Amino acid sequence: MKKLLPFVLCAVLLFALAACSGGNGTSTGGEASPAPSESQESTQQAQSADTQPEETEPEAGGTLIAYFSWSGNTEAMARLIQQETGGDLFEIAPAVPYTDDYNELLDVARQEQSENARPELAAQVENWESYDTVFVGYPDWWSDAPMPIYTFLESYDWTGKTLIPFCTSGGSGFGRSLNNLEASAPGAAILDGLHVRGDAVENSAGEVSDWIAGLERN
Repeated sequence: MKKLLPFVLCAVLLFALAACSGGNGTSTGGEASPAPSESQESTQQAQSADTQPEETEPEAGGTLIAYFSWSGNTEAMARLIQQETGGDLFEIAPAVPYTDDYNELLDVARQEQSENARPELAAQVENWESYDTVFVGYPDWWSDAPMPIYTFLESYDWTGKTLIPFCTSGGSGFGRSLNNLEASAPGAAILDGLHVRGDAVENSAGEVSDWIAGLERN
């Protein structure tokens, strides 16, 4: 019995030492990450700032081709202009679409003209300030532009911009629309436009190309 006592005391001592070396009893099984120093926080903030995307102003000098088209002829002409200039297309469309019935459309167009209406549009141009040159196209309705054209023109600041009209019709040309364009887009420099008969738009690529080349020379 006395011989066993030293061994028992050793075992108790070893057990106590193991308990002391096991930590303070609050460990979750992993080492806690040290708190970042002030210099580390500054470095992290600087790196975060470097990765934030910079907000840049849209570049000026772009070309916009805005058009209203009921039958599709003016849209086809707008696309020919886009092929020549590489500009962006924008459809001028009323919030409430026009009727598909031609005879009824004539009555609506005449009534809007008599009321000098400004129909609400379905969309607005984004980044208007990025465009310096704006082609504006429309069919001739009762010797004038459709009223949504004037809504469009009067929705933006034309100061310092160049406006270039184009038109399709059965043969009446621009009618009185050119004078009205100037009144609705004050500040714009208005260049010579191009009229093409609606039934000739499909074969007018050469005419459109020559017209644009003449504008660039001037």
